[in-house]
Amino acid sequence: MNKFFSLFFALLIVIGILGCSNQSEKAADKVSPDDVFVEEFSKAINERWAEQDKLKDTEEEKIYNEKNAEILGEELKAIEKSLANVEDKELKELGNKYVEGAKFQIEMFKTNDLELQFEYSEKSEQLRKPALIKLVDEYNVIIEEDFQQTYKDFKEQATVINKENDAKTFAEKLAQEIIFEKTTDEYGDLMYTGIVENTSDMEFDSLQYDVQFKDSDGIVVGNDYIFLENFTPGTKQKVELTYLPEDTATFDLLLDYLALK
Repeated sequence: MNKFFSLFFALLIVIGILGCSNQSEKAADKVSPDDVFVEEFSKAINERWAEQDKLKDTEEEKIYNEKNAEILGEELKAIEKSLANVEDKELKELGNKYVEGAKFQIEMFKTNDLELQFEYSEKSEQLRKPALIKLVDEYNVIIEEDFQQTYKDFKEQATVINKENDAKTFAEKLAQEIIFEKTTDEYGDLMYTGIVENTSDMEFDSLQYDVQFKDSDGIVVGNDYIFLENFTPGTKQKVELTYLPEDTATFDLLLDYLALK
């Protein structure tokens, strides 16, 4: 009888070990929501490029635009479904930027207004292309061999976009950090002077700020501009604001234009 019980308990132990082993294997086999998104994104973007390749010979612009909007819409459906469950904060942010950019691209294909087309295209590229590069380089989104050249073109454009974004960020920050000294010119008229320094590694060919003079109620009462040329790393330039309206209480600097070397 003791022998029977010993065998019985041994069998229970073996079953318990096998059960735990199976549970561990199942846990190991479970795919994370982030991995699901990367897989679905890879599939969606390659399918989208494949479908767009079929439109290359489409001559009628209206049909071409309608089909592109439809293809992009299908891509977004696949991406947004898995994006909702992503846990990694940066991965989710990149996915959202790509989606937002793709939506601008859809709007571009839907409008006949040339100015809006350009605006939507610019916004789309600013969001979509840099996001895609990071998704491929940092999160292993797979680009199929047939579309490697397309991706390389994207990457080159994204590099330029990222550089321009960094330059814009620095230029906007610079506008907020300029310390102006209140003084008067040789005729006794009010003026402001300041020194700007390029502490970045950006080589600006030119920079222009729009200056808005405001009265005590915050109403714009005049405009001027600040123009910087050949603003290379480590250089300093003096800026002056003159001919201010008499009722000027404050002024704001807004980035109007920049060009990199």
